[in-house]
Amino acid sequence: MRLKLFVTAVIAAAATALTGCDPKKNDISPISTFSFKVDTLLFRSNATQAYFTDTISAHRKTMVIDGVTNNFGHHLELMITFPDSIHTGQYTTGVELSLMKIQQDGIGYIGKTITVKIESINSKQAEGTFSGTLISGDMEKPLTDGTFKVNF
Repeated sequence: MRLKLFVTAVIAAAATALTGCDPKKNDISPISTFSFKVDTLLFRSNATQAYFTDTISAHRKTMVIDGVTNNFGHHLELMITFPDSIHTGQYTTGVELSLMKIQQDGIGYIGKTITVKIESINSKQAEGTFSGTLISGDMEKPLTDGTFKVNF
């Protein structure tokens, strides 16, 4: 009798496990990527978040891409304020970029001139490239090979 009860329980557990498995629920959303070079140094975010916010005074949408490097050494942030609607295209105004050391003993950079090309954007994802010049005090550094592919 106990063996029959045990076998029934095992079959019921297996059936529940097999029928309760929905592959769509187990899909993992793609990882967001965000990276660029300053001179020859590559900065790659290993913990990237992206979201939209509204500017209070101008009533415009701003896309924020925010991340930190894998050793928590640097904080990277790119913000694009859209002049009208959110769409693909090239942007040179309303673009801000910062690269800051998380510890206060390092040099931080902000964008002097940054050009962003958004290649695709919708309510779930955005993808693009960027380049320009960063400054820290009187020091200027080239920013190259900037890419992002982020999920909202």
